[in-house]
Amino acid sequence: MNDKTLIAVWGSPSGGKTVTAVKLAQAFARRKLNVLLLCSDALCPSAATISPKGNDTHASLGELLSLPSLNQEDILHYALPLDVSPHIALLGYKKGDTSFSYATYTREHAIDLLTLARHLADVVIVDCSSYLSADLLSIVALEMADHVVRIHSCELKSLMFFASYLPLLTDHRFRRSSVVPVLSKVKPEQDSNEYSQVFGGIDVILPYLVQIEQQVAAAQLLEDCSGKEAAVYQQGIHSLIEQLLPPKPTITTPKRTNTSDNSPSYLKKALSRFSSSKRGDRS
Repeated sequence: MNDKTLIAVWGSPSGGKTVTAVKLAQAFARRKLNVLLLCSDALCPSAATISPKGNDTHASLGELLSLPSLNQEDILHYALPLDVSPHIALLGYKKGDTSFSYATYTREHAIDLLTLARHLADVVIVDCSSYLSADLLSIVALEMADHVVRIHSCELKSLMFFASYLPLLTDHRFRRSSVVPVLSKVKPEQDSNEYSQVFGGIDVILPYLVQIEQQVAAAQLLEDCSGKEAAVYQQGIHSLIEQLLPPKPTITTPKRTNTSDNSPSYLKKALSRFSSSKRGDRS
């Protein structure tokens, strides 16, 4: 993958942002792409619910943002490798953290973090806070993202949220990203077409799954889902992935020569960035 992709997942509270971010990370990882999943919400830390086993060894995103300056080694040191995949690393706030646990960081610090992250991973996914006024990193992620996955849900609360927040995102700073509207947690009795019209169009529909609700309750989001309904959900994730990946370049077959190039491929170099030896070394 030649272009590093920065994806911001943002939307209404309880709409399924974290679930979608995690399932996207898993889908990218299955394609052998290195993913850095960055959970930016300090009001409701989700890292411990995604990887509860790593909570004791997980260094907080708040600590990382409190450093005087940032470099790639800092990110590798603070990132938590996930046992379920060698291609996913996690950064987020720890259980018990609050928005007052760490020193206030600057906008430049947030930009540095996301810029450095893009050099380390094939895909950076930022699970943004719904309430942008409380999270500078989420605002910067929405400004810098190549794609914004905007999560809607079939409820009045979601309609009211976007009626209040979308006018705030009309500034030119937020117009560089392509927006992919997603209708999440859609139950069989809910009219997705009606909600799609009210929201002004929906690109992807993700159905409600009891399995995912159970995963959230048991802090087992990294487990796979199975069954007919799960297959429909995975089709939605696949459709979403296709919109987020850059178009494949046209490949022309070069003429054969007698010279052989034994240099390591870009992919091999990229896969080595999140090797367990680097990510697990916290000495």
